[in-house]
Amino acid sequence: MVFRDPFFTCSLLYLLLYFDSSQFLRIGLLAACLHECGHILVFCLLFRRLPVIEVTMTGFCMQTRGLAMKPWQRFGLAAAGPGTNALLAAVWYLRLCQQFTVWDAAFWAANILTGLFNLLPVPPLDGAQMAAALAHRK
Repeated sequence: MVFRDPFFTCSLLYLLLYFDSSQFLRIGLLAACLHECGHILVFCLLFRRLPVIEVTMTGFCMQTRGLAMKPWQRFGLAAAGPGTNALLAAVWYLRLCQQFTVWDAAFWAANILTGLFNLLPVPPLDGAQMAAALAHRK
């Protein structure tokens, strides 16, 4: 893991978590971390090694520059994060149908929002990576 601006990032995160009495920030961060775990799992399956993760003020970013990837690998790697959020949202929807809690509803919503946000076709988000892989394939 590579931390950019570690003092400022950690200080801001500490303050935000300190004042997060509703725990919604924690739930959002959990959804974002699980999103990245989906990318990391697929990266490890494809390349048999751990990726370099950069932690910045704007979030987590996996470094893949200079790595030769086929279009299907690039697409699968980009789709893994939103796919993880979609899978978790589906599981939590079934859980919500059985027992409704505010935490479960917030976790369900955080996964939907995280997955959908990352599907936007704006670099460096996953949607732009998926679109580039599809465009390169044609």
